[in-house]
Amino acid sequence: MKGLNKVILCFSSLVMLFSISFTNNNTNDNVSSDLPSSEIIELPSIEDSSEEIIEKPSSSEMSKPIYTKKTKVYINPSVQHANLYINGKGNEATNMNDVARYLKKELDKIEFLEVLYNLDNLSLKNSVAESNAFGADIHLALHSNAGGGRGSEIYTINSNKFSKIIYDDFNELGDFKKRGIKNGKHLYEVKNSKAEHVALMEFLFHDNMEEANWIVANKELIAKQLAKSIINFVSVYYYATM
Repeated sequence: MKGLNKVILCFSSLVMLFSISFTNNNTNDNVSSDLPSSEIIELPSIEDSSEEIIEKPSSSEMSKPIYTKKTKVYINPSVQHANLYINGKGNEATNMNDVARYLKKELDKIEFLEVLYNLDNLSLKNSVAESNAFGADIHLALHSNAGGGRGSEIYTINSNKFSKIIYDDFNELGDFKKRGIKNGKHLYEVKNSKAEHVALMEFLFHDNMEEANWIVANKELIAKQLAKSIINFVSVYYYATM
């Protein structure tokens, strides 16, 4: 009898050990792999999210101002054909008209500007009359200088702010002598234009060989710098508070 009890006890111990081992093995397995596919829960991906994605406007759209009117600009290149360049490459009128034509290509792209150019060699009196009839907000005359000097200067009587940006930006193009912003009350064009901002720019001296050569070689560069100056001035002066 005692022998039978020992056999039963040993058998019971073996069953318990087997049961514990089986349970431990199941615990270490990946539980999800033992579930039927219909019972596996998948987390939604980002693409499946039902939340509405709101697109922010681009920085250019956010900063783009709304223009209520166009700013009128009159460009008046010199008509002084008798002022010959010392290097034999044209005269004041032809070279300043070339600058004006390059400037036209730049400014005509700008939606908030309405620009009129005297490219038909109107006389000084007639071009100023045309500018006034146009109702120009800005009147800019383009000239090269003479008289044995060097460097750049600009004339105005009513707009130091506009003249300064034109003048300073031009002088960034080279190491020119700076003759300054001057009173132009003696100049017909400056005195008689009714525009809010009037300036007459004398770029450099066409009777100086070095400066005459520089003007002829850099007419497109001058025009692009003028365009930048006009666009920046108009953007700040007329539209900065919009």
